[in-house]
Amino acid sequence: MEDLGMRNDRIQLLLGSEEHPTRVNIIGALLSIITNPQIAYGDNIIIYYSGHGSSYPASEPDDDEGENGTVPVEAFCPIDRDMLDANDNPIPDISDREFNTILTLIAGVKGHHITVIFDCCHSGSVSR
Repeated sequence: MEDLGMRNDRIQLLLGSEEHPTRVNIIGALLSIITNPQIAYGDNIIIYYSGHGSSYPASEPDDDEGENGTVPVEAFCPIDRDMLDANDNPIPDISDREFNTILTLIAGVKGHHITVIFDCCHSGSVSR
């Protein structure tokens, strides 16, 4: 990244022993973009996800009708998926709908110069 002029302090990685790509850490890292004073409105933002993806039937119809009036939910699989949280509830994947909500929040505060790259199965509907 240094060859591209990107300083290391502007890159946030969730992969080492201290910052595992858990659901909380992934969502927290995305939401931290909104309040990060080093990222000004109109700055270029690149979000890159490389990991597992999943797909499952939607429980409710979507605007983009698919088979039987529903579009499958596609999701990113955090490292702690299906583990139990503090209340003994299974930790869910991060759905395309949830990601789109977060992306909309980021764009509302930081502008629309956001590039998102997904290297995972079942990531097609995220760009809806």
